[in-house]
Amino acid sequence: MQVGSEKSWRFIDTAISNGFLNMAIDEAMLEAHLYGFTPPTLRVYRWDPPALSLGYFQNLERVVELKRCSVLGIEIVRRLTGGRAVLHQNELTYSVVTSEKHGVPKSITQSYQFLSKALIAAYGILGLEVCLAPRTGRLLSAACFTSATLADLTFQGRKLAGSAQFRKGDALLQHGSLPIGLDAQLFFSILKFPSTSIRDKTLAAFTQKATAISEILGNRIDWQELKGALFEGFQKALGVELYQDVLTPGEIDRSQKLAKEKYSTFAWNYYGRYDDGVQSETT
Repeated sequence: MQVGSEKSWRFIDTAISNGFLNMAIDEAMLEAHLYGFTPPTLRVYRWDPPALSLGYFQNLERVVELKRCSVLGIEIVRRLTGGRAVLHQNELTYSVVTSEKHGVPKSITQSYQFLSKALIAAYGILGLEVCLAPRTGRLLSAACFTSATLADLTFQGRKLAGSAQFRKGDALLQHGSLPIGLDAQLFFSILKFPSTSIRDKTLAAFTQKATAISEILGNRIDWQELKGALFEGFQKALGVELYQDVLTPGEIDRSQKLAKEKYSTFAWNYYGRYDDGVQSETT
């Protein structure tokens, strides 16, 4: 299959960046695809330093222990997508940009189901039988991994991966955290709770409701194996052919601008304020 054909997608590994640039690259990729400069793309990436990403609608000061994050060197960045807080540390993160003209359903629920087929196939390659979680609507805390949504994958009833979407025109960005390990104590130490007892109760619930690959398989997997499984899973489940690529010069320039002017700013991270003049749908 030739690069540029209908079923040909880019596969880009942008390696390690800080949270501001990681989120900026996702948005720059979405814009490039929306305006027809790039085909659908699957990107994988990692985070350094560790970062806490907030869902677009979350109130930073109500959710996060700011001083503790500062002491621990954990960045805070607001995502373009909705959902709840995620600590990005020992994980591989993926993002997909595609659009309706490339076969993605218009319905939010159906588009999650469509892309989840690829994630389910990837975990299957690693020997894990996962499925989409039933949407309970119950939120125990500001932590993403204590609640189930229509985009979550579970293993034997425990949440293993979470995703969120943002739509712009007929294009969408879906990105998600694929934890290799979870440091629950650290995660809950940087989130605000009304009392210590409520923190402890929610942490206990978290350990029962969430898991990670290393907990299931032991220490027999690393991010490179997960990356390979994603590569094969997307091809197998979606019937696309991935080819290795890099960001375009335009995507690099745009992401650097967004990282500086949007994702690293007080206005965006505290209040979600950035005027790009475009109405979009966040889920």
